[in-house]
Amino acid sequence: MVIAAISGGAVLVLALAVGGVVWFQSQDSKDTPMVPYTISLPHKILHGDYYKKKDLPTICSHSDCLTSEKETDKMGIKKAFPWSASYVPSPGGPGKRSTITVTGIQGRVTKPTAAVDAALARMHKDDEKNAKTLGAKIEVVEETKQTGWKGDTFDGTTMMCESIMMVPQHGLDKEMTITRCVWGDTSAVGIVQQQGVGIKSDVMDKHELTDATIMIRNEMRQPHPA
Repeated sequence: MVIAAISGGAVLVLALAVGGVVWFQSQDSKDTPMVPYTISLPHKILHGDYYKKKDLPTICSHSDCLTSEKETDKMGIKKAFPWSASYVPSPGGPGKRSTITVTGIQGRVTKPTAAVDAALARMHKDDEKNAKTLGAKIEVVEETKQTGWKGDTFDGTTMMCESIMMVPQHGLDKEMTITRCVWGDTSAVGIVQQQGVGIKSDVMDKHELTDATIMIRNEMRQPHPA
């Protein structure tokens, strides 16, 4: 059962909690401009372990979805251009079985940290509605941890990672594990998510997905046209 999807342009990422969040920040935690880049969704990601199954629609059918002009303005993203795709494990590859969904909004992001906060707030609002519809209880898989990002592998402004579980109450048949990372910088806000059914589902934990998100971000970045 797929819970995260692009539906009418809205990113429906269900049941994400305020808890269970890991923060990663670059050495300069301010919203310092970086070298502009554009996004190109490659055919394969994670060194070829996953390949693109399909591009997902991002055109809004209503005015208040995550990728609408109204919402991107709230996030401070100018000339916003949304993009999204789903990736499945390559045959014979070492990747976990669950599909990885990559979604984001490209543009001129004036305040990346605030943009990530606004994106999460919007998605959490949708998550509460959708989780209620599914009849599930939200539980945090790992306790909240905040840390400063050290090293040069992630040169964005900030990144947040979450790992939660949806426990069935009167709707879902089995538990569902959801792990997601969101990055923000002056060129884009990006979301990488993986989910699976069952307590022992084939889903990366938040630390594994952190590394995967950094790699995916680097694989998608293209120099901005002069």
